[in-house]
Amino acid sequence: MSPRLERSELRRRAMAGVRDEVEAFGSAAPDSLLVRREGLLAAVVPASPQRSLFNSVFYESPAALVAELDALEALYESHGVRAWTVWVPDDDREAARLLGARGHSLDAGPRAMAMDLADLEAAPPAPAGIEPAPIAAAACAELNDRAYGYGPDGFRAGLPGETAIRWHGAFVAGEPVGCVGTIAVGEDCCVTGVATPPEHRGRGIATWLLCRALAEARETGMASASLQASQAGAPIYERLGFLDFGFLEMWEWRR
Repeated sequence: MSPRLERSELRRRAMAGVRDEVEAFGSAAPDSLLVRREGLLAAVVPASPQRSLFNSVFYESPAALVAELDALEALYESHGVRAWTVWVPDDDREAARLLGARGHSLDAGPRAMAMDLADLEAAPPAPAGIEPAPIAAAACAELNDRAYGYGPDGFRAGLPGETAIRWHGAFVAGEPVGCVGTIAVGEDCCVTGVATPPEHRGRGIATWLLCRALAEARETGMASASLQASQAGAPIYERLGFLDFGFLEMWEWRR
């Protein structure tokens, strides 16, 4: 049996998974780009200029963030990006104050969550009429736009093609009704893009599909899973065994 993961390591993985999501955001559209600096990674997605989720910055070194802010502001401006965000751990108040002073505002504070996959219980039965099947990235982008109320400038513009995200789909009579994305980050399975359109909610589709994806990750040698949860989603993930490691704030600049 593999040794249990310490809480400190689970927290690190919960925070680090954001980096790989940012990399996926900056790798999907033909005109997107990634800015790599020591201790910092930024995605620039001109195809989705109003969506700061895709135009986002992850940093490990606060000093790198301070050193690059002027250059990042100029870069996003030169590419016509009207909204971009910086992911700030809730224990870095200095970065939050700095961004606030430069015109950023706190847009969201998802919970950083992770679990040891040794704690994963058996997946619930499939909801009536639901079947798992491979699903294309474009179909998942549309599902996410429908689930989160985005227009065509959302996931369809920002994530139109294949990336490091592996998508898992749920179908009814050949129609996609839910999806879950996973990114392999070392021994961690980073979960992203969990989406169920409004007309199919309340059936347990996302929970069932996520459990299947996590069980598959464990079978392939993954030791943990991580994600960023909305206020509504956090209690659902807690019931599955995810631990809450605090906020990852999204400090947004918007023209």
